[in-house]
Amino acid sequence: MTYYGIVEKIKSVHENGIYGRRPLTKEEIEVLKNSENSSSNYLINALVGGFVIVFPYLGLISIAYNYWHNKNRLPIKKQYGNKDSDMRGIVIQNDILNNNYSIDSDSDGDLFYGLFDGFTSKENAFKKIMKSHGGSNLIIIERNSIPKNMHFGGKDGRFNCGLFCSHPKDENLLIPLENSNELIKTMILEETLSAYEALGAKKIIIEDRTSTDLNAGGKHKGVKIDTSVNHEKVILREKHFGKGTFDVDRALKNSLFIHDFPSIKTTLTGRINGNQLIEKFTENISLNVGLDVDVLKLFKANVNFEYNRKWYFEVEFYDKNEI
Repeated sequence: MTYYGIVEKIKSVHENGIYGRRPLTKEEIEVLKNSENSSSNYLINALVGGFVIVFPYLGLISIAYNYWHNKNRLPIKKQYGNKDSDMRGIVIQNDILNNNYSIDSDSDGDLFYGLFDGFTSKENAFKKIMKSHGGSNLIIIERNSIPKNMHFGGKDGRFNCGLFCSHPKDENLLIPLENSNELIKTMILEETLSAYEALGAKKIIIEDRTSTDLNAGGKHKGVKIDTSVNHEKVILREKHFGKGTFDVDRALKNSLFIHDFPSIKTTLTGRINGNQLIEKFTENISLNVGLDVDVLKLFKANVNFEYNRKWYFEVEFYDKNEI
């Protein structure tokens, strides 16, 4: 997987290229050259440039030296690439870190640009990100070098600085790591609401009924606690609409999440192919949708967050004959 550290400015001493504690092997270079087309690989190739090995003979010497001496003491530095590019950024590759995730402070300044300063342990956070999904890349890149069409909100969006990952349904889009659970929740909700509305919804109610370990009843702000079944009931969305809409193309346009949930998909199919009027159901919703939970839980707000949710849906449609 590829993660992104978006910063305001890359220092001139940090030349574009791939960084690690050892040079890449010929086999690793071939894999890099022949990598499949995607936005992450496009950025890597743009930053690496013409695939020029930096100090190839010294690289071979350093590999031998590294093997026979303490390989983990070598600093993270540029190992491969060409500095000539309009983009400004560096690529830190897990495979060439020698399993050493210490945050080095190089003589030219912070190679990590403070991206890990907010964590209790910078080294632990860096390690979890780099080892995520069996080994990842971290692209640290200037904000102005990120293509505008990679913003999850569209080309008019503007990236904040910080740590990002690929959108779980579209690797050509980026989402912030810190509030990814809330962002994904909103995306799933809005996509569902939009699809139902386009098919002539009259009323939509979506509640979170995820089980909890609460042992006492009562009321909290926005939450009703039902002790008999020991779960919270939180209304996530309630919408009411007027008559006049039935547009299948608009309902399914740019849909990324709703096809993963059988009951939502069944409701849509029943409405498109028939004249379904009411549906009530419960669906299991995974809010990490394939993202590494250990990485997401690095952020304090996510430590005790339950990513596997149970949502209750109630949707009522207008009769097609009345639209």
